[in-house]
Amino acid sequence: MSFRIALVGAGGMGRRHAHGYIELRKYFDTVEMAAICDLHEDVATTVANEISDATGSRPDIYTDFSHMLEKADLDGVAIVTSTPMHHRFAIQAMEAGLHVITEKPMGLTLKACRMMREASQKYGKVMAVAENYRRDPMNRLTRELIKTGAIGNPYFTVDMHVGSSDGAVMHSTVWRAKKEQAGGMVLDAGVHNADMLLYLMGTVNSVFAETSIFEPNRSLRPMSEVAPTLAAMYDHRREDGYSIGDEIEQTAIDTAFGVIRFESGAIGQLSMTDTSHGQNVGVSTVSGSAGTLYRPRSRSGESPIIRRNDGSEITGDKLLDLVPEFELDDVTSKLWDGARRLGSYDMHFRTIDSKIIAFEYLDMVNAAESGGQPEVGPKEGMDALALAYALMESGLSGVPVSVEEVAEGRASAFQNDIDSEMNT
Repeated sequence: MSFRIALVGAGGMGRRHAHGYIELRKYFDTVEMAAICDLHEDVATTVANEISDATGSRPDIYTDFSHMLEKADLDGVAIVTSTPMHHRFAIQAMEAGLHVITEKPMGLTLKACRMMREASQKYGKVMAVAENYRRDPMNRLTRELIKTGAIGNPYFTVDMHVGSSDGAVMHSTVWRAKKEQAGGMVLDAGVHNADMLLYLMGTVNSVFAETSIFEPNRSLRPMSEVAPTLAAMYDHRREDGYSIGDEIEQTAIDTAFGVIRFESGAIGQLSMTDTSHGQNVGVSTVSGSAGTLYRPRSRSGESPIIRRNDGSEITGDKLLDLVPEFELDDVTSKLWDGARRLGSYDMHFRTIDSKIIAFEYLDMVNAAESGGQPEVGPKEGMDALALAYALMESGLSGVPVSVEEVAEGRASAFQNDIDSEMNT
């Protein structure tokens, strides 16, 4: 019997979720996309038609979430809307007896996340988060290399992404420019970086950061210019009230440089900006007592690299000799065509993206059916968001902040304005 799920939000990321579902159906028949809900019927229709063409089964279309909950026969929902709606739809769905997976970030603020966590506990429903970077087989390998001591005792990590948007709004999406909608590169993209640091390095104790909005005046430009890799998957979506060429006020933080202290004693640097014109630096490394591990770009298929003091380098399948017991889990292995041990792989970005989303769906469904927890549940989703928000909370206060205090609401000055504005 299939687990019947509804896709809530059929914009760019929603379309990517549809492609993930199509990929999933090539290998498993345990999930059925039964409905699609979007404010814009034509947007939902575009995505429903793609699913129908690929699978032979067309989801029902709804334009009202509450109406869908009343009428559709569902087991769960996948929430792929703008961030302010995540907690509202998730809580409503769990109240209606449905399991939930929501796109990252888990919620608008940590207050919203705590409400989602409480609803999950109250109604006994899965609350999963679609955090995708960690599911990449190369990031699985990276974690195993660190855990088994391939670079010795980890001392510090550097995660720096310094580039330029050339004054454009991120992903040509206006809400991503707005503080009150959890926008900005540091939060919307930075939650990926935060989750990866936690996945690889463990619990974070404290964060000290300096933050700024260097470019408050942005332009809304075509996605084919600002994010060409994703543009073809986003060309059907609409954002009411805005047109290409509009000048947009950026109220979300666009730059953060932070220093992290992990519970293990390791130190980290997490820095990112989209205001670095003429300089583009991407560094993701973990350095230890026996060498440095260079992390691959997520969803690229590229291999990690380990470099030693003597200049030697280990990469590709040779890395597997350092982790003889490393194997991909059964679901990932099947999605990657039966591979159990990979040192690298060669796939198009859209294929990788779809396979990872397929894994996320199956992880949520398996948790729902077993009564267990998904890999990325409320704790993991909140920890990653708390680390990202800790940058802003520290930047505002001028002092180090505890990530645990951010997660549980004892350090929330930056978020209080958002909660007030959006009536969280």
